[in-house]
Amino acid sequence: MVEIKKGSNVRILRKESFWYNEIGTVVSIDKDYLPYPVLVRFSRINYAGINVNFFSFAELELVSEK
Repeated sequence: MVEIKKGSNVRILRKESFWYNEIGTVVSIDKDYLPYPVLVRFSRINYAGINVNFFSFAELELVSEK
């Protein structure tokens, strides 16, 4: 299993997400913040003007490491 770290590029697998199938960069990982410990930043903003969101490890696929 490949570990997702800060700075890694990840693909979003959560189908309900605005950024589904897009690639974002991991900003931080807070293992105490369950069930969504991974904060991911995107280049594109959503309809609310936000470009970050929290995801679980199961909703992410590692594309490349920093």
